[in-house]
Amino acid sequence: MYQGSNKSALLSQKLISEALLRLLEEKTFNDISVSDLCREAQVSRQTFYSLFGTKENVIMYELSHNCCFLPEEKDTSCHSAMFRSFCEGYSRYIVDKKHIISLLVRNDMIHFLYDVQYKSLMDCEYFISDVSDDSRVFIVDFIASGMNSIAKNYILTGAKADVVFLEKLMFSLYGGLYFKNYT
Repeated sequence: MYQGSNKSALLSQKLISEALLRLLEEKTFNDISVSDLCREAQVSRQTFYSLFGTKENVIMYELSHNCCFLPEEKDTSCHSAMFRSFCEGYSRYIVDKKHIISLLVRNDMIHFLYDVQYKSLMDCEYFISDVSDDSRVFIVDFIASGMNSIAKNYILTGAKADVVFLEKLMFSLYGGLYFKNYT
């Protein structure tokens, strides 16, 4: 997938990503051809393949550029109060991004959200920074998996829950998570 700084290429990536989201409103992911996508985005197949290579990479691009939750810098550790703030932030994210999460669930692609979320949390140098790297891998995986499941089930249950309910649920589910200090 293209990751350079060429303005024309970046614009084409944005157009292709937006086109895929529009097409997902009408068709399933599997029913969208690369030709459909290129026609909708008004780019050539060569442009598509040089920028993305696959339709799956377009989803990964969209999620990582426009739909990825990152904790605030103050949510730096496993401290209980800070993790509660993280849970509230992710709950708000689920409610705010319910449309794209719904498209992922409907197309059986929710695992892409996990992939992007896990990578972004691992790359976030201040998230769960107060544990060893060996433990951090497992903790971040556990958190990303749980977040993904909560997002999926939020959609499957009709997206009725509010931010407060989701935050309390998430924090209570993660209650057994290692907290270095309780506050």
